[in-house]
Amino acid sequence: MGCLVLAGLSLLLPSTPTYDPFAWLSWGREIASADLDTRGGPAWKPLPVLLTTPFSLTGDAAPYLWLAVARAGGLMALVMAFRVARRLAGGSAGIVAGVFAALALALTSSPGLIRHTALGNSEGLLVALGLMAMERHLAGHRRQALLAGFAAALLRPEVWPFVGLYGVYLWFVEPATRWLVAGVGAAIPALWFLPELWGSGDLLRGSARAQAGDPGNPAFADQPALEILERSFESRAQRAGQAGALVAVGFA
Repeated sequence: MGCLVLAGLSLLLPSTPTYDPFAWLSWGREIASADLDTRGGPAWKPLPVLLTTPFSLTGDAAPYLWLAVARAGGLMALVMAFRVARRLAGGSAGIVAGVFAALALALTSSPGLIRHTALGNSEGLLVALGLMAMERHLAGHRRQALLAGFAAALLRPEVWPFVGLYGVYLWFVEPATRWLVAGVGAAIPALWFLPELWGSGDLLRGSARAQAGDPGNPAFADQPALEILERSFESRAQRAGQAGALVAVGFA
């Protein structure tokens, strides 16, 4: 709740969503009016649209509600990093480990991630949900862990194998959760593909759009993996230089 309050306060500053969130907001309005058209937008993501659909009923407040959720997700990622590290370390050492984990996440996150979260993209929310799933499992709340993983799987298909493996684990370790595992297993493909069939007539349009990418995407480089590493190194070096400059100014 505190993260949501802080995210809400951030809206006092000039705030506007970027391209993908505006598409999710548009799709939410279209679903509310039973007239979905996804042909001209980015790749489909179920979780944002599950939220922007009811948000659309608030009219002009909808973009700000989504921005609050996205920014709260970025803040929650720091909280969950703290909680995961605290549970892993345990005791008083866990508090110290949690603080360091949260600081490490904050300091090593690329400027792009922070900027995208501020603009309403879903990366911060994805990190928060992934860490939440881990923390809930460590706390022994496996149903909650599965649901957090399920929510993350509605943001990125790369999460699907991890949720699937966890579902198999729960199927045998906790037979009472089988109904939930089956429901999650059915809901993930349904929420990803059926809206695309409705909105574009093509079950796989979102996949094709995601593979097309955007100009400047590392996927179009001759060596995509090396390009990603190079950009990451440049970003870290730049931030280290900025931190050094601040320290120098402080001692000047």
